[in-house]
Amino acid sequence: MSFGDILRQQITLNTRQALSSQELHEMVAQQCRQNRDAVIASGQAPQFYTTTVDGRRGAAEETARLMGGTIVYQFTSLAQAANWALAECKKRSPVASGNFRASWVLLVNGTVWPDLDDIPMDAEVWITNLTPYARKVEVGGMQIRVPPGIVEAVRQSVQRRFVGISAAKQFKPLGSGTRDHRGNPVPYILKRAGIASGLSYDKKSKSWGRKHAAYASPRLDRQAGEQMLYPTLILTQKRQ
Repeated sequence: MSFGDILRQQITLNTRQALSSQELHEMVAQQCRQNRDAVIASGQAPQFYTTTVDGRRGAAEETARLMGGTIVYQFTSLAQAANWALAECKKRSPVASGNFRASWVLLVNGTVWPDLDDIPMDAEVWITNLTPYARKVEVGGMQIRVPPGIVEAVRQSVQRRFVGISAAKQFKPLGSGTRDHRGNPVPYILKRAGIASGLSYDKKSKSWGRKHAAYASPRLDRQAGEQMLYPTLILTQKRQ
């Protein structure tokens, strides 16, 4: 039996006893929570969900109408995937001063999000690094102690690990008002044209080489005065 079938099953109450309205509400709420927890414990549903009671998101189960009321648990793996992806980005980060690893942030619909367990299932989640050299780390424009392409590697891992999640990588502009771990303002404004370094990382030998001499990038978005575009992992819940 699927968790949807279990959660939609009729809750039978023994109303032969003289029960008050409050007691009935509590019995309904307790039975719903037991059904929900049993489905999560069985592995048929993820541990993250939103509760909607009679059309009111976040309302307590005890407030459901006894006649014709509905209690709906919407399970989502988005928060679980976002938490895992953020931790994985940090795990894969180079560590020298610790600034890069500490400068990963998670944004929900464009806002830095403090409560990682309370992410709306219809949200668009961004995971990015706020340091001025985040782009260089991602594209291999500077030699580091770990393979480049951290965001892309995590994106591929998320796609394999969380089948209900869409994961994409884009280079995104960020709004002002945020700072990285060292206090540098975001977004970073390029002081000179970006450099195509010519560096190349060989996965087999785990070593760096150079494909060509470094040169100033002719791209319009890489010129002095332009804001840096940040490599960003974008997560959304797939529509059923």
